Amino acid sequence: MLATYGPLLVACYLAGMLLHHLLIQFAGFVGAWVEELGTLLLPLAVLARLLALVAMLVVLRDGLANVGALPDSGRSPARRFTDALLAGILPFVAFYAARGYLADDVTSYFHRLIEVRADLILTATAEGQSAPEQPTSEVLGVSVTAIAIIVAAYALRWLWGRYRERLPAGFALGAVYLETLWIYLSVTLISRGFEAFGAWVDSRQAMAWLADLRAGLTGWLAPLGATWDTVVLIIGEAAKVTIAPLAWLAIVGVIYGRSVQLTEPKIAVPKAAARIDERYQHLPEQVRSRLGDLWRDFASRFTPIWRAVLHMRTAGPMFIGGYILAFTAVLFLEGALRVGVFRALGPHDINSFWLLADSLILLIVPLVIEPIRMALVASSYDEMIGISANTGSAPGDTMASDSSPASVGTT
Repeated sequence: MLATYGPLLVACYLAGMLLHHLLIQFAGFVGAWVEELGTLLLPLAVLARLLALVAMLVVLRDGLANVGALPDSGRSPARRFTDALLAGILPFVAFYAARGYLADDVTSYFHRLIEVRADLILTATAEGQSAPEQPTSEVLGVSVTAIAIIVAAYALRWLWGRYRERLPAGFALGAVYLETLWIYLSVTLISRGFEAFGAWVDSRQAMAWLADLRAGLTGWLAPLGATWDTVVLIIGEAAKVTIAPLAWLAIVGVIYGRSVQLTEPKIAVPKAAARIDERYQHLPEQVRSRLGDLWRDFASRFTPIWRAVLHMRTAGPMFIGGYILAFTAVLFLEGALRVGVFRALGPHDINSFWLLADSLILLIVPLVIEPIRMALVASSYDEMIGISANTGSAPGDTMASDSSPASVGTT
């Protein structure tokens, strides 16, 4: 697969990285003049990375036996690509933020903004004009403005989804941007909310009592302290090893699940959902229609993720374990390749002697690793679909009802 599609995968990844860099530089330049406008342009950099990912998966689809053979429900290639983008934004942005890439983008954005602002200050000072204000260190923090932008972007995106068939095809580009914008800002606000909550918890007296309790329990019994530290270390390392590969598998499952027609795994209907459905049926028809529209739009972002998780469950622990092991081997190869590049450069420091070429030198590693990683994840998902098709649903499972807002979702 890599021999056939490798050059195209490298081209897609390189184009995405180049576009990502240019958009951050452009957003920083615009933000130096109008900071709020620069903030609104910054999500486009994340979208560039997602575009590259979807393009790589589209390239790989023809080489996949199970996914490539699935029907595409008669949609045009442009429609399938747009649907895959819209479906992949939520899990991709969440993963992007969790891995720290979002913070890296913000840092690069402010470096560019401050650089341009310094030039403006220097020019204004030389011409005897008043210098512009210094930029803040946040990108639309928790504020009324940020919440208003999220609500407006979501509302416009919902309107596009409702009247999609009546609007020109070019409006799909605006819908993709609006989806990226409100999810990007929501993830940013939620991340800051968790940070603030964590800081508040750490400052509570109860945390000091827990620390004293741990010290008291482990101070007089050394084996207990060693066991405590070992368990914490094992849990942390296991999370590092498993979360990233499973997240990539879910993202690929979401994207492929919206670009082709997949058979939905059967799930049991909880009793609580059945009671909610019963009460829902007693509502007036107009109310049910409006609630159904809102729920379908909201659930459509999560149902593909849930389906991908169900396919993982069907594949079984042996398959998932083998996939995680292969993904870890790719991570090892990435580290070994990075060490090899540094050894090939010799004793010269990458941040001083190679200052002008360090970005190009370090780009060698992802250009080699990312096609391998995408080929591994895509082929693993393809095999997982094949296992799900051969295994079928577990006996006794029933499909969730589509009549209630608790069980509907757009495809």
